[in-house]
Amino acid sequence: MGGCIRDLLLGKKPKDFDVSTDATPDEVRRLFVNSRVIGRRFKIVHVVYGREIVEVTTFRSNEDNLNPKEQKTRMSASSGLILRDNVYGKDIVGDSERRDFTINALYLDPVKQEIYDYHGGFYDLKEHLIDMIGAPELRYSEDPVRIIRALRFSAKLDFTITRRSYDPIASMASRLAEISSARMFEEVNKLFLTGHGLKSYRILKDNKLFSMLFPAVSKFVDPQEYDNFVEYALKSSDERFLDGRPNMPHFLYAVLLWQVFEKNYYEKMNNAQSYARLPNQNEITNIVLESVLGTQNRVTHIPFAVEDSIRNLWLMELMLSDYEDYDPKELTSKPVFRAAYDFLCLRSKFEPLLDDAVNFFKPYYQESKRAAEKRKERERRDKERLSGKGRRKDRKSYAEEGFEDESNLSDKRRKQLERARAWRIAMHLEV
Repeated sequence: MGGCIRDLLLGKKPKDFDVSTDATPDEVRRLFVNSRVIGRRFKIVHVVYGREIVEVTTFRSNEDNLNPKEQKTRMSASSGLILRDNVYGKDIVGDSERRDFTINALYLDPVKQEIYDYHGGFYDLKEHLIDMIGAPELRYSEDPVRIIRALRFSAKLDFTITRRSYDPIASMASRLAEISSARMFEEVNKLFLTGHGLKSYRILKDNKLFSMLFPAVSKFVDPQEYDNFVEYALKSSDERFLDGRPNMPHFLYAVLLWQVFEKNYYEKMNNAQSYARLPNQNEITNIVLESVLGTQNRVTHIPFAVEDSIRNLWLMELMLSDYEDYDPKELTSKPVFRAAYDFLCLRSKFEPLLDDAVNFFKPYYQESKRAAEKRKERERRDKERLSGKGRRKDRKSYAEEGFEDESNLSDKRRKQLERARAWRIAMHLEV
């Protein structure tokens, strides 16, 4: 159902396949021991299938007349925001009415090989339209993130938002403040890290939403200078994604907030000259880091590991910029060096004074890259050796010892199997 059917019809490769069923989450959980129920606002089940996770959702009811027990599982704020919606249904039509856009409300019956479309999604797909199911104002009130999703799909698919779905966005955008900052962090990642970051940036700016997502930017940077830097960076990250290389959240935030951090940092350093006690560089750096990331966290809550990576990247940027004051071997031995060098090259496109630093560290970067490639190759060979590939033909494998007949196994292998069975039982993997 949903996005995977949409992408198949558009000739794209779906990133995953979601399943919709009339079975409740608890019933799904009992069917698949390798699964878990997640979420509070909308309960879903993640079923582990090899290295993949299949997301299973229960049909949701669109009935407004709920009994007292059902009312407890559907909660709304006075503003209309749905806080919890776990009223389950048995009807696929009712479930389709709870979806956001028509192009995301397509269902595929894998047995009959039939697509079910109850809201004209197939037509909108052919016409390249994004249209809300139901009354847009009401649906945006229920979940303001749908505003972000409408703009994201417009950027991702190069579709046009219908007039009735687009018109309420400007007046209702402030409702995004009601959404948890943790959820907003995930939405920002989807906007910028999956190959359409530049288009997302432009469409957010056109709708005056970028300043809502990154409030510190408009206060501290030169608009044109910031635009040039960010657009170049996002174009590069989109190309990375298309090449099959991952984009990381910490690098994204480091780019989007760098000029805010840099401007604050140098202002604080200049002002420090008038202090009775001159603070050291680390103190000033930490003050600015706390200020910039603290402001952003109120909108998009950045996980600690990501925040720590941003800090390390920015600190390394300061040191690479003033490289003559540091031991190059010490700088280049740090794990963050290669990412920081990439960032330095990005900055040098707009700051010619950084060219000397770029040229100085280039040999170190190339050597570090070669070492990383050798390390990956060793890891690949080790993995192949452990999986049995590349094993000498005259060497007897455990599988060749007779897996069904344990009497033929070596004592070492028998003990390994006993430990493996004990672990599977402890993890509830034996059926």
